[in-house]
Amino acid sequence: MFKITVKGIFTHRLRFALTALAVCLGVTLVAGTLVLSGSITRTFDAIVEQTSAGTDVQVRGSQLETTAVDGSKQREPLPLSLEKTIEAVDGVARVAPDMAGTAILVNREGTATRNGGAPNLGFGYDPDDPTIEITSGRAPEKKGEVLVDESTLELAGLALGDTTKALIQNDPQNVTITGVFTFGSSLAGATLVLLDEQTAEATWAPDGEVPSFTIGADDGVSQETLRDRIAQVVPAGTEVVTGDVVYQEQKDSFGTAIGFITTFLLVFALIAVFVGAFIIANTFSMLVAQRTRELALLRAVGASRGQVLRVVLGEAAILGLTGSVVGLGLGILLAAGLQAVVKQSGLEITGGLPVTVTTVVVSLLIGLVVTMLSAIFPALRASRVAPIAALRDDAQTPPGGVLRRGIIGLVLVLAGFATILPGSLGDKPQWALVGVGAALLLIGLLVAAPWLTRPVVRLIGVPYTALYGTVGRLARENALRNPRRTATTASALMIGLALMSSVGVFASSANASVSDIVDSELTADYVLSSGGFTMIPTTVADEVTKMPGVTSVATIRSAPVQLADGSVFAIAADPRAMTENVKLNVVAGSLDSIDAGDVVVSQTAADDRGWKVGDTLTAEVGTQKNQSLTVGGIIDDSQALNNPNMIVPLDLYAGTVPAAQQGDFLLYVKSDGTNTAALRSQLEDVVKPFLVVSVQDGDEFADAQAAQINSLLYLIYALLALSVLIAVLGIINTLALSVFERTREIGLLRAVGMSRRQLRRMISAESVSTAVFGAVLGMALGLVLGLVLQRALVSQGLEALSIPWLTLAIVLVFSAVAGMVAAIMPAWRAVRLDVLKAITAD
Repeated sequence: MFKITVKGIFTHRLRFALTALAVCLGVTLVAGTLVLSGSITRTFDAIVEQTSAGTDVQVRGSQLETTAVDGSKQREPLPLSLEKTIEAVDGVARVAPDMAGTAILVNREGTATRNGGAPNLGFGYDPDDPTIEITSGRAPEKKGEVLVDESTLELAGLALGDTTKALIQNDPQNVTITGVFTFGSSLAGATLVLLDEQTAEATWAPDGEVPSFTIGADDGVSQETLRDRIAQVVPAGTEVVTGDVVYQEQKDSFGTAIGFITTFLLVFALIAVFVGAFIIANTFSMLVAQRTRELALLRAVGASRGQVLRVVLGEAAILGLTGSVVGLGLGILLAAGLQAVVKQSGLEITGGLPVTVTTVVVSLLIGLVVTMLSAIFPALRASRVAPIAALRDDAQTPPGGVLRRGIIGLVLVLAGFATILPGSLGDKPQWALVGVGAALLLIGLLVAAPWLTRPVVRLIGVPYTALYGTVGRLARENALRNPRRTATTASALMIGLALMSSVGVFASSANASVSDIVDSELTADYVLSSGGFTMIPTTVADEVTKMPGVTSVATIRSAPVQLADGSVFAIAADPRAMTENVKLNVVAGSLDSIDAGDVVVSQTAADDRGWKVGDTLTAEVGTQKNQSLTVGGIIDDSQALNNPNMIVPLDLYAGTVPAAQQGDFLLYVKSDGTNTAALRSQLEDVVKPFLVVSVQDGDEFADAQAAQINSLLYLIYALLALSVLIAVLGIINTLALSVFERTREIGLLRAVGMSRRQLRRMISAESVSTAVFGAVLGMALGLVLGLVLQRALVSQGLEALSIPWLTLAIVLVFSAVAGMVAAIMPAWRAVRLDVLKAITAD
């Protein structure tokens, strides 16, 4: 039976090729994701290993629940004076206070030295740090001197001894590059600048406090021994941990971030595999139907049902394994390509292309298991073929049960609506209900698709029936001949286009919501933004306030606030400046209470948590515990302020957030209206030394936000394109098998006068019908899911519903074009058939 299985593969190799390609493409994305993930992990493991070199013990403040700007947990600050206490401990070789922040060099072109979205890091130089090796020049000794990493220097186009400008935290400075160093490992695209110890302290520890100290041990002193000795001399509540613990914590932290990237990509890989499963199932169903006589003959000569079942499943196993092996190889190439792509965003991956046992096993198993599962029902049907079927001229059995499937699918769709609507239309979205409802809608459409084939395809066929006459009608009836086959082929395309359409509605609604916010809430003339890469230095607001023609500057700062029942998104701002630049509606209390030290909360936060004016809340703010906050007012939710739950006084922010972490994420500027064009020019001159800040009017600000949303949209489209490509391959495969199945019919059509051009038109129209049918179902489902998502996120600021009709029209046209392209190969084979041989074919 194994020989029969292998012979079946080779006999029908062209029929299996496109199916194997569908398996291959799905596995390619899975394998590529796993290889890329391994490469990123290696890159950051090397960074962690290098940064941990020489760290035997770390002394740090106790961990707080509030988070810093980079997402890490805040720690209680420690006084710099603790350094001398630690130095006196027996076995301590070196102590370095950890002082770090941002340091951005101006490159040779006069702009900020940036590597995509990678961070611009600045640290204090420690001459005893084993991770730093000066390769040329000398260490910085005073303010205005910097030590620069080799890769950063190359990126900036600068050289040793050059003088340039730099933004050191909040301070634009003229600096001289006195030395060049190597770090010992890749920086993954980050830039790195080191300052002398005194300048670093004045910049990143102006209040005399740091989050931690790094300690190196004398030779022969273990990490555990030194840890225990230091723990005896530091204040109570201070954490003292070994370097091994710090290494593992950093590794786990990077691992969490890498895991998110891996999961994100694997979701789209699994979508592609799922779509491929439709193609595999459809192919095997058609092959089993076409080989009914062949399988019946096997039964007639003594093969059991189990043996026939094993033959078909064996073919599936060989197909799945072959596609998986090829997909694994292509996945490695894909990972190399993805490395080049992510490098453009600033992430430089130097971990090679690791192919682990896990990657190989997972990739092969996914391809093999999905193929086997997809083929099992066709295989079971094959095992039930009776030996007598070998004597019939027409061994194919017309499919039935279409009406029954339509009724079941309709019930599932109604159940989906009944579930998804309550989950999305309430004050707070119930995401579990939304997810279940979306799944029911998808399953319902998949089940009902054969029943929907007749009315939808008849409607789609109206144009080419009118255009091509009899040829058009033949194409339409061919598409309707086997509704299940047409529906299965179209469903593969439906899934990818449904996701594209829903994401398109979400992105369009988000862009429209931003525009509405700018029009209805923002009264400022200009917005100063850093584009989300870093915070705006607090000194920018000071400089802008001094400018002639500026009447108001509203600084919007992110304030880390943690309550007993969870964190809240809080900002720090001046109440008067806010009202001069943003329209705010006070529901209760007063905004002026912020000047008295109170906080103002949003209506949604007040409703959710039961707050009212006069309530006292105990919270962690920044790095300070047990802060007493009194609710002085309640306002309607404000999208222009980024929808904060709470607004705290600027004085509280300044006193609780470390200086190195302070900054604005937005500045709103109001002019006196006399000469806004001149003011803009002056604003651009003022912010130029701060490198990261751009000046935008309301429309430009909305466009910039839209550009960020669209970037994510295009990434998702690109990832979903693979599933669409697999679906198009499915159409090609179905048509190719259909042409083979209808060889005699095509021969008769040619014999009674159908020209080659008419035959090509008929097959193309049939292909277009299937593709557009899948697109219509996909866009209908996508519109529903996009609408549901928008309604569920109204409370988060997605208030405007916008349907991207132009995008949807393009998708529909693309589907028709894809159908025409898919028909090229089957039509080419059909027109080349010998008429006499086709008429006499079995």
